[in-house]
Amino acid sequence: MRHSVLAAASITLAACGSSTSLNELSASRADGGAAQCLQVVDGIDLEAVSVPELRAALNAGLITSEALTQAYLDRIATFDLAGPALDAVRALAPDALGQARKADADRASGIVHGPLDGLTILLKDNIGTRDMPTTAGSIALALNFPKHEATITTKLRSAGAIVLGKANLSEFANWVSETMPSGYSSLGGQVINPYDFTQSPLGSSSGSAVGGTMAFSTLTIGTETSGSIISPSTVNSMVGLKPTLGLVSRYGIIPLAPSFDTAGPIVRDVTDAAILLGVIAGVDPNDPATDAFTRSPLAGVVPDYAAHLSPTALMGARLGVRSDDLGSSDLFDNAVATLQQQGATIVSIPDPVSSTVASSSDGSIAELGAIFNEFKVSLNRYLAQEAGPDVPVHTLGDIIHYNNQHRDKIPYGQNLLVASNAQSGFDSDPVELASRNVAIHYAQLWINTMVDAFALDAIIAPDFNNVSATAAAGYPDITVPMGYDGQNPHGLSFAGKAWTEQRLLQLAYAYEQASKLRQPPAAINPQLAAFCGS
Repeated sequence: MRHSVLAAASITLAACGSSTSLNELSASRADGGAAQCLQVVDGIDLEAVSVPELRAALNAGLITSEALTQAYLDRIATFDLAGPALDAVRALAPDALGQARKADADRASGIVHGPLDGLTILLKDNIGTRDMPTTAGSIALALNFPKHEATITTKLRSAGAIVLGKANLSEFANWVSETMPSGYSSLGGQVINPYDFTQSPLGSSSGSAVGGTMAFSTLTIGTETSGSIISPSTVNSMVGLKPTLGLVSRYGIIPLAPSFDTAGPIVRDVTDAAILLGVIAGVDPNDPATDAFTRSPLAGVVPDYAAHLSPTALMGARLGVRSDDLGSSDLFDNAVATLQQQGATIVSIPDPVSSTVASSSDGSIAELGAIFNEFKVSLNRYLAQEAGPDVPVHTLGDIIHYNNQHRDKIPYGQNLLVASNAQSGFDSDPVELASRNVAIHYAQLWINTMVDAFALDAIIAPDFNNVSATAAAGYPDITVPMGYDGQNPHGLSFAGKAWTEQRLLQLAYAYEQASKLRQPPAAINPQLAAFCGS
């Protein structure tokens, strides 16, 4: 499904000096792919290496950006297009290797752009780029070359990053049908969880999480409205960071619900999350939500998040744990023990009393009434102001009609789209405002009260148990791999008040360094390892 649509959209990759489509790249690796897993390239373990280590290797001449980029392309061909066909990557940049060669030339000339010089990044395919369509996974937006790149895309390029491609996602950030599985889109197909092919990749940033954990790129970016960074990061053994709403611009990102939407890193270690957050954070006049950053205790100044990481950051920290989470699993109990061994004090705190911030099975707040109307308002505005000239739809109603003409591409229906389109479509809809304000108020109240009353540095929880509160509040949340139950990864979440990313990163880093539990998928899933001939 995805390849025929990609061919129709004429998405190509300049590989080995020629223009190669994803179809052709797949065919070229279909035979003998197991011999090209390329976990280790020029002595560098792509599944474990960090940004600082890669930068050092590039600067020392141990590897080139071109060789690094080609290695990622080979891994994509072997695992994503052939082999288990994980379907994490929806499109590749037409000049990926050209970007890499320029990075090598700049490095040779002593030109330094920023902390991501010559390193690759995969963007979730709702994040605007001008060299590839920005589709949100929708067949109706297959030819959407938006008028402007997203602010974070511009920031990444300015920092030296090679924008390698677009990651598949749950269509429209998982807002098409209640029965549609996470990781499915009409344009991109179904993302597969590489740790256990039978388990959901969760999300909607599923392609970013799978692409990152499979080392299809140095770094990846996801977006979250309600759990779509934290949930897929958790089940794909990644470090996911959902920032305070207003710290990172959403301009140029196809919206779901702007009252809750944000973007953030999905990476393999906390150091990389800190570096990447530092690149994409900042005030943007094109996104009024970032005005709050100027009024924050940080006064609009982005900290050097990576510079303040320390393995001793847990010494003296006070960490709140909900009573329902204590003793909930052996993995979480082991994590708590590790935190205590590193000098943290664990404080039992009461559970939230409002159903608005009660967790569901994957931590989402998809029942939030505000999303229905906000989606219609914000998507119609995006289509009118930002969508490219070749897009055949101009409103949410047009998309529904387009989908009805291609029912084979939407096997799960589109009841959420239809329900959203039935809303008033006004920014000031009183029902939507009431739902939104209640959700935000109670979530912020609970987090603020817990942190202040118990003098906490953070609230910790297993897996996605912090997501409902942090998503509704617009507050930060970071997850770190916590171990495995059979083939199923689990994560430890650190959440806090607004603008406390620096402290949360410090705590998460100290836990990561003390535990070192992350394993790449092939080390956990024997079916995946078999594709490498292991």
